[in-house]
Amino acid sequence: MTQVISRVFESEKRARGVVDRLRFEGIPTSAMRVVTARAGESSKDIAARLGKFDVDAGAAKAYASHISDGRAAVVVHATYRPLGAAKLTRSVLDRNDPIDMRGATEETYVPDRPSHAPSILDTHPHFLTSRVDDRRIPSGGPVSHGLGPKLLLKHRPRTSAIRGGKHMSRMFWPMPLLKKGRDARSAIRGGKHMSRGFWPQKLLSTKQRRLSVIPGGSLPLSRALGFPAVMTRR
Repeated sequence: MTQVISRVFESEKRARGVVDRLRFEGIPTSAMRVVTARAGESSKDIAARLGKFDVDAGAAKAYASHISDGRAAVVVHATYRPLGAAKLTRSVLDRNDPIDMRGATEETYVPDRPSHAPSILDTHPHFLTSRVDDRRIPSGGPVSHGLGPKLLLKHRPRTSAIRGGKHMSRMFWPMPLLKKGRDARSAIRGGKHMSRGFWPQKLLSTKQRRLSVIPGGSLPLSRALGFPAVMTRR
């Protein structure tokens, strides 16, 4: 069973301060609600909204008149997390001067509701890390905010690790070692081939491949055997 504990406080600021303290004590944020009046909302509407949060019908009616006057209610669904959650919640609420509701049923029991958490670690997804102190660190952010300089910089495309885009090769070699890619058939300027220095004929040819080195395409071995000795795969 879940114990629903509710109290009314003089202002929304006081109510939210109580919720911050309960969160610091280990009560899950999802188990707490601060109920205030909405624009154009009547006392009947406020009571109906409190009823959806499992507040006793009589207490909801009594709370509604106070909430419509600018006060705020805190509703806590105390379960088994943390151990002794109901006693802890009651102690924190009563220490912060709630309004005396004169006999209204401010605590009741309801059946446990099913959990629809996407993970079995819904309340402790980072079980190897310490809990953030909500009082000293009100909001999250990068660690670099506390150190001063940025630890992460936006990526910018660069051609060199040296500031200004220079290359280390210019210190010992007059020509650049890196060039923009260009389609070329030879590494020698002008498209020449090294083979022309020791062989009069071309070693590379762009002509269509032939099945025979004999002019005219004769295949003497195939003719002697009576069947093709060279075949093309299809």
